Amino acid sequence: MEYKRYLTLLQDEIGAAVFSTVDSEGLPQARYINVGVGNEKGIFFMTSPKTDFYQQLEAKPEVSITGMAKSDKGIEVIRVSGSIRKVGKEHLKEILKDNPYVNDVYPDEADQQSVQAFQLFKGHGKYQHLQNKIVEDFEFDVKD
Repeated sequence: MEYKRYLTLLQDEIGAAVFSTVDSEGLPQARYINVGVGNEKGIFFMTSPKTDFYQQLEAKPEVSITGMAKSDKGIEVIRVSGSIRKVGKEHLKEILKDNPYVNDVYPDEADQQSVQAFQLFKGHGKYQHLQNKIVEDFEFDVKD
């Protein structure tokens, strides 16, 4: 499978995944974050500059993401680690467009406009289908 299929699976089937960073003392920190967009251009997500998550991303622009989808097709697991960068407000429209969680987390327009979008643009990952015993590694590096 091509890497964009895995990233799309993160968006469409998993949605909220566990994002891990390290804090200022080098300790691991994990939290659920919604995958706004996953496609051939990487993984896009957002957070408020007021959060510890944002501060950790600023200090060390790397993240590890783990998600699981369970359906009648079986259990699929994706892990991705890599480098992130801030992206412009134009990406917020795409991330917010069909995102069912946005209004719960950022209930008004001002809250939504205050968040920062990020792109995981370079990374490596592993896809597993637990019932079918499929394990596939993948890499990506989006230049633009």
